[in-house]
Amino acid sequence: MRRLHLPILLLLLLVLGACLPASASAAVARPSSLWLNSVGTHAASIRWVPVTGARLYDVRHGTRRIALMRGTSLLVRGLLPATYQQYTVTTIGAGGARSVATDPLPVVTRASTACTHFVSTRGSDAARGSESAPWRTLTRLVDAWRPGWVGCVSGDFVEDVSIRRGGQGTSKVTLRAWPGSRASVRGRLWIADGADHVVVSGLRLDGRALDDTNRDSLPSPTINGDFAMLLGNDISNAGTRVCVVLGSIRGYGTTSATTLAYNRVHDCGQRGVNTHHGIYVESADATRIVHNVIADNADRGIQLYPNAQRSIIIGNLIQGNGEGIIFSGAEGYASSRNKVLGNVIAGSELRSNLEHYWEAPSRPGVGNIATRNCLGGAAQGDIALPTSGYVARGNVSGVLRYRNAAAGDFRLTAGSGCASFLRSGPLPLAPFG
Repeated sequence: MRRLHLPILLLLLLVLGACLPASASAAVARPSSLWLNSVGTHAASIRWVPVTGARLYDVRHGTRRIALMRGTSLLVRGLLPATYQQYTVTTIGAGGARSVATDPLPVVTRASTACTHFVSTRGSDAARGSESAPWRTLTRLVDAWRPGWVGCVSGDFVEDVSIRRGGQGTSKVTLRAWPGSRASVRGRLWIADGADHVVVSGLRLDGRALDDTNRDSLPSPTINGDFAMLLGNDISNAGTRVCVVLGSIRGYGTTSATTLAYNRVHDCGQRGVNTHHGIYVESADATRIVHNVIADNADRGIQLYPNAQRSIIIGNLIQGNGEGIIFSGAEGYASSRNKVLGNVIAGSELRSNLEHYWEAPSRPGVGNIATRNCLGGAAQGDIALPTSGYVARGNVSGVLRYRNAAAGDFRLTAGSGCASFLRSGPLPLAPFG
């Protein structure tokens, strides 16, 4: 066989390369940012940054394609109220080249506004619970409700609310502010083990213990039921103790698939106690904490301790807490497979924005990851080093500039870092009105 000369060989290689499909030689990028533009009870609008060279975008809910399109925004219709789903977008370029998918975008639809029963501080528990004849107490509602009920409330209530009945599947039970009205609850809100598919929406929840009780240390809201949803609430307790607690290792029930979205969790607890957190994921599986503002709490913004499994923490502003997020375990438990993705975690005043604690250092959690978050301004550095039991990679630093952080107004001003992290329209950056 004759040996080809080098110039002829190079020419053949060039011709062969020209004949290959574009997807074999031309990579295409994924959208650099995907965000939730707006959301309602039955629809949501998502948007993304256009990609140079894109021919089409493949939008998927899980693995199911819902759109193959040229534009960079999509209105998803036909959703059910108070449901959780995740979307991704893949770029398709010349010759069918495909990018990797974007990070998942959580979308949680709003609670139903189809009120079936009514409660007002001007009502009576002897009434019918109708719009014209509302009940007086929240306890009257939750002790009677059945799957599918939407209880709409108006006024300022001072009572402990123990929810021991739940809904079923898509027939949830809902406690929400009367549309167009303001409603607040001072007292402890508890969703008990076995009370599943409960939605609490649009309320001001002040978890301070009532004056005639001795339960000063009990948190609120406490969730032990499964598939609970806290949506768009203002949650605080005037700096008295921990606020939200999910699950219990003491026999009250491990919660599964709890969702917290669009809430403001703030000013919970007293500095120096080391147990007064904004959200305390004590014993829970598949918790979803997305698009919340978690700010100015005494200790951790989010504590994953000791038995937090498979949590999804995406798209939150976690600002000005004692510490940001901790991966941790004790008493034979180790929090594992928790994903912290695309959040702003900044300004921790006591220690770090990301940290860990393992009571048994030889048995840390596994599969925990904190990636592509914006970190900055922590008292003891953004990440407590060396890390253990979790991987921190691909995070960025930024200097956040807010309109008035001291007043709880976290809308960004011009020139702020990490603005793309806080694009979500439903993210409650401004204080509740």
